[in-house]
Amino acid sequence: MTDWSPEKAMAMEERHIIEGEMRVARQEVLVAKLAEKGHGASLTLAEDLLSALCDSVEISRDRLLYLRNRYGNPPNST
Repeated sequence: MTDWSPEKAMAMEERHIIEGEMRVARQEVLVAKLAEKGHGASLTLAEDLLSALCDSVEISRDRLLYLRNRYGNPPNST
């Protein structure tokens, strides 16, 4: 038997979004610092990582929207 429920899945996606947004914010600061210091190769890698982090957050947002549309908003949802 599985422990999955729509409410748990939505809560998990909400956590992923919050944590992902914090990672994106930290990475944006790092990208800005690298750009300021002219670190070309490192800057490219940092920008690629930032892009991947943003994509990950978008995937979680899409998944949360899908779950809410399919199962509704749980009473304790944010």
